[in-house]
Amino acid sequence: MTSIGHRIPCRTAILCVTFYGLLSPVVALELDFAEGASLVLNTQATDSAHPIATDRFVDGAVPTRLAEGAVREFVWHTSGASTNAASLAENLRQQLIDQGYEIAFSCNAINCGGFDFRHALPVGNAPEMHVDLGNFFYLAGTRDGEDGPEDVALMVSQGGSTGFVHMALVQPNTGGDAPPTIHSTRTPDAAPDIELTLTPAGDGNVISRLVEDGAAPLDDLQFGTGASTLSGRAYGSLTALAEFLAEDPERRVVLVGHTDFTGSLNANIAVSEARAAAVRDYLTGSLGVNPAQIRAEGIGFLSPRANNTTEAGRETNRRVEVVLEDPGQNTR
Repeated sequence: MTSIGHRIPCRTAILCVTFYGLLSPVVALELDFAEGASLVLNTQATDSAHPIATDRFVDGAVPTRLAEGAVREFVWHTSGASTNAASLAENLRQQLIDQGYEIAFSCNAINCGGFDFRHALPVGNAPEMHVDLGNFFYLAGTRDGEDGPEDVALMVSQGGSTGFVHMALVQPNTGGDAPPTIHSTRTPDAAPDIELTLTPAGDGNVISRLVEDGAAPLDDLQFGTGASTLSGRAYGSLTALAEFLAEDPERRVVLVGHTDFTGSLNANIAVSEARAAAVRDYLTGSLGVNPAQIRAEGIGFLSPRANNTTEAGRETNRRVEVVLEDPGQNTR
């Protein structure tokens, strides 16, 4: 047996994750992700219970059973070849089967129950976890371990060029003092880029500010002078906004594009409209938001929030803000 703290060698360009039990023996669950993967959430073990889905959403509820024991949750972001949600889910399913797990239940998107299924289960929250309501896969497995039953539940989805994996792991609580640990390796070129784009400063406050003030800037989006395109990367603020809109189909927002003071008013209004439209297209096309919930507008340089005489001020003014609409008003 390998004691806690011993590192399991990983193959080149593979994110190798090994889970350890509450005592010293290694729990033989090892997941391999292709290069470009990053572990972004890793909770401490708690003696509690986690609901495991046993069927799709039926009769107004998701049938579940409570798996009790030492519960841990993990979230990974993947890129490159391992982004596609369907292939990623199938790869992880096979890894679980190969390690002795019986897949007790699995489903995907609308076959699971879509919105109702996703929001009935604790499968991670934005910005760490994103679930595209039209493109997600759920699977739950169980096996008999040395100390009792072991359960695992996976939610796999995709947003833009990033794959998202949430895993809940429930193991027998053997009463030891040593917590489970994780050993992982990252692809040096890919991981920093993922961290930069998925955990920008302030994106966790977008929804609270939107609800409290009625508007919030999407500060992790950056545009050059005259530019309106997004990079195609995942943005924490947009992931959070997509989750917020998915929670209530009646919610409506307006994306408002802004520019710096370079150029004519008409030209800047056109650019600001294009910026707002690009963000709307990303939300609806990559994150699965209902197009009826979002409209895009642009007001050029008419509402600066910083002085346009400096480059830093101009960069601050090139932005898109989200405004919460009054649900009682008609939208066009």
